[in-house]
Amino acid sequence: SISLSFIILATVVLKRLHHQEERRDMSQTVVLKVAMPCEGCVGAVKRVLGKMQGVESFDVDLKEQKVTVKGNVEPEAVLQTVSKTGKKTSFWGADEAETAKA
Repeated sequence: SISLSFIILATVVLKRLHHQEERRDMSQTVVLKVAMPCEGCVGAVKRVLGKMQGVESFDVDLKEQKVTVKGNVEPEAVLQTVSKTGKKTSFWGADEAETAKA
């Protein structure tokens, strides 16, 4: 009985570890357009991204108003996190896509 419980527990743990490995391999790049008029805004964006789980690296370009995030992250979660700074945030190219539809 004890050994059966141990086997079940070990199986659950191994499945979770395997799932985490799969998720770790799902690294992607998310590119956002963020209204950042000053270096203070850049600092705010860097602070929230630095705390975000799954982020491997990021680049904040003040001149281009562009934020590039790499890691095991969901694009929508990155957008929401950066939006918390109070800066107008959208996916890079989203404005152009909507303009093209019009």
